[in-house]
Amino acid sequence: MKTQNIIPALLLSSIGLMSLYSCNGTSVDTIKAMESNYDNQNKTIELTGEFDAPSFTFSSGKSKTMSMNFVVKPHAISSEKFTAFSVMLPVGTEKNSVLFELPADQKNYTLKNFHVIDKNGEKINLDTHTTFKMTGTVHYSELEKPEGERDKNNFNYKITDVTFEKD
Repeated sequence: MKTQNIIPALLLSSIGLMSLYSCNGTSVDTIKAMESNYDNQNKTIELTGEFDAPSFTFSSGKSKTMSMNFVVKPHAISSEKFTAFSVMLPVGTEKNSVLFELPADQKNYTLKNFHVIDKNGEKINLDTHTTFKMTGTVHYSELEKPEGERDKNNFNYKITDVTFEKD
């Protein structure tokens, strides 16, 4: 009788572990591809992960866009992270935008100072580490140069036309 209960339990456990390990492999594969070839030029990609604050210095408060980072993991319990850099979001309070709020007396920023407004208009603080499904179009800066002047190992990109929602 115990054997009959153990086999279904083991089967169910292994299916659960397999789904946990494969839950975000396509996002990781997409980032790896973006950093190793130009196959995604002008293509819309989809990633599942969370926004992270960019590393930047302030030049003025008049910028209309902000280059955000988007972090994905191979699976939920992984400590390994892959980052899509230069996810371009408009600054403001419209849908699919980012809002940066730093009090005048505060010198350093944290995730608490960043909010994103998703495609449904919901304002979400990045400090909550919310998972999003994000889509956007990839553009490689190197491909804007004449072919003879390109560095075939430079895969710097920007992701534009971004939409996102809580996953």
